[in-house]
Amino acid sequence: MAKRKRLLSAGLAAFGIAGFMMASQWGHAAEQPAYPVPATPEMMQLLRDEHDLVAEMMRGQLAAERERYKEQRTATGTTPNIATASTPRQGVRAPSSARGRRDS
Repeated sequence: MAKRKRLLSAGLAAFGIAGFMMASQWGHAAEQPAYPVPATPEMMQLLRDEHDLVAEMMRGQLAAERERYKEQRTATGTTPNIATASTPRQGVRAPSSARGRRDS
């Protein structure tokens, strides 16, 4: 009997907490501002600078990939060999084809 009473009170408490959370402001989306806020010139310059940094980073990564490809071509001759191009160089780990899995 005491076990049922404890289970019933725990269930009612959980139901009450869930009901409170569903009815509270946490469940509602934020309202749109009453008027649009224009971006200041400083904010726009910061955004442009950020975009320039990302573009520069991408250019650097592409240049590094091209250099690695060029090293593979010169090491094997004029045309890359699929068997040697797919084997990683010493110290370089090959990317895993199964993402999210841990090695067992």
